[in-house]
Amino acid sequence: MREYKWSRSEKIVARRAYDGAYRKECTEILNKAKEMLSKMGDPKEIWKVEDYLDGKREEIDAKYDYRYSVLVRVLGRLMREGFIEDSELQGLDQDKIDNIKRIRYRI
Repeated sequence: MREYKWSRSEKIVARRAYDGAYRKECTEILNKAKEMLSKMGDPKEIWKVEDYLDGKREEIDAKYDYRYSVLVRVLGRLMREGFIEDSELQGLDQDKIDNIKRIRYRI
């Protein structure tokens, strides 16, 4: 894996994109949980919401890693999943942007 050097300004851009993606994804999870609760017919179904949230917590904990050694890969995945837009990367070195976009298109 490639080691990148991050300037102070790039760290700010990356943190803003990362935090924004985290907020967007958590908002999606919150909205889904609210929807599940609103459609609940039987009170016992509340545990399905807990299962959903537990699964999402594990997914989020595994995905969001702000170590600079893996940040390009994390940002690429977040782009692929639709939580980061191209414009949010402006200010990063072009080489980083190119690699983030490459990762975005990997399957």
